Amino acid sequence: MLRCGRSISQRLISTSQLSAGQKKTETLPTPEEAGWAFNHVEKKKGLYKPKHNIEEQISYMKSKAYLDAYQGLPVHRSYKRNFKGQYMLQPPPRLFCIDKHGRFNVNHACPICRDEYLFFDFRNPGLILQFLQDGTVQPLDILKTGLCREQYNLLSAQLLKAKEHGKITFGVEFRNFDYRQYYPWWTEEPSRQVSRGGLTLPDIHPDPLIEFDAFKPETKTWWDQYWLRHDKFAKKGK
Repeated sequence: MLRCGRSISQRLISTSQLSAGQKKTETLPTPEEAGWAFNHVEKKKGLYKPKHNIEEQISYMKSKAYLDAYQGLPVHRSYKRNFKGQYMLQPPPRLFCIDKHGRFNVNHACPICRDEYLFFDFRNPGLILQFLQDGTVQPLDILKTGLCREQYNLLSAQLLKAKEHGKITFGVEFRNFDYRQYYPWWTEEPSRQVSRGGLTLPDIHPDPLIEFDAFKPETKTWWDQYWLRHDKFAKKGK
């Protein structure tokens, strides 16, 4: 029995080593062999995403094809994730839609990955503004945008770069400086916070995106016994 177990283990080790060696020797297909994932291609898994420069992206967003595809709405507005269940119970977004070799690993990619011309770049602030909250420079929630984590991180990085290069205007909070740190001869203490009638600037100009729980349809739905309806629909499906 021991000899049989040793022989079986040796066979398993040898086969695993052979499979690992075969995987290492496997070569990826070239873009000409696998194909390119153009916009008219529906199933893009295993295909390579075409590469375009920023000038082509800007001209594409001004073209009739872009207007016909998105109807003047943000690119994420008509996107719907494929998941089972309610919106509140959706799984976390995927890490990436395109691997390190430039190939699609899914058929239903995120709004940016699926379009061959779209990618985040600070030189095209029009695309970045579509993923910001109204009246602010804060990006939307990742679940609302439908982006993968890789593209969401690129959005945050290019947003910061666009603000640094002056492509996107944003408000700067008022700050009282302590000039004693800059001028050794300065003796006055820093002034108090700017107020008007006992109100500070955040009180006068509050955040325009303040939302109350009573008006959020996605919150406080614990009273809805969704599991009963799910069992009912599951029985019909069977």
